[in-house]
Amino acid sequence: MTVPYSALTIANTFVHRFGRSGGIEHMKLQKLVYRAYGWWLAARGVDESRLTTEGPEIWRYGPVFADLYPALKVFSDRPITEPQSMNPFENPPIVGDEDPVVREFIGWVWGRYGHLSAFALSDMAHKDGTPWHRMAVENDFSVPRHTKIRDEYIHEEFAALMNSQPTIEKREAAHAE
Repeated sequence: MTVPYSALTIANTFVHRFGRSGGIEHMKLQKLVYRAYGWWLAARGVDESRLTTEGPEIWRYGPVFADLYPALKVFSDRPITEPQSMNPFENPPIVGDEDPVVREFIGWVWGRYGHLSAFALSDMAHKDGTPWHRMAVENDFSVPRHTKIRDEYIHEEFAALMNSQPTIEKREAAHAE
């Protein structure tokens, strides 16, 4: 399997790789998948394949992948320790070893955001100027259900983050001085 993956596949990969011992809450998984989606857009551009088959929607508590929600809502705020499936007749999908690029990428996202709480990740998505906030303002904070956050907005935010990161060469040069 290659990109795009379902949002559940990306969430399950986080759980499979990093949540087996302590688990990861549903809200945190939503925000991690959003962060992965955004960084993927920043690296690949809006004209290339997306990381997930669906884009995030604007919900009250931040970006949410609507297809991921029903698979994980039964956990409420309890940690999820095992990958999930949409129905009892299928195995839980995960990104396997056959796609090392996406597996490594998910590890990178976890390394950057995995230590943060669900609420900290949610707060990051609500700040002024973020794609979620821009869409909320454009709709006078009365957003119709199933409104997708514009990929262009997400790309702008994460490309700006990417461009503000010191490159390896800059870090090595600074460390050598």
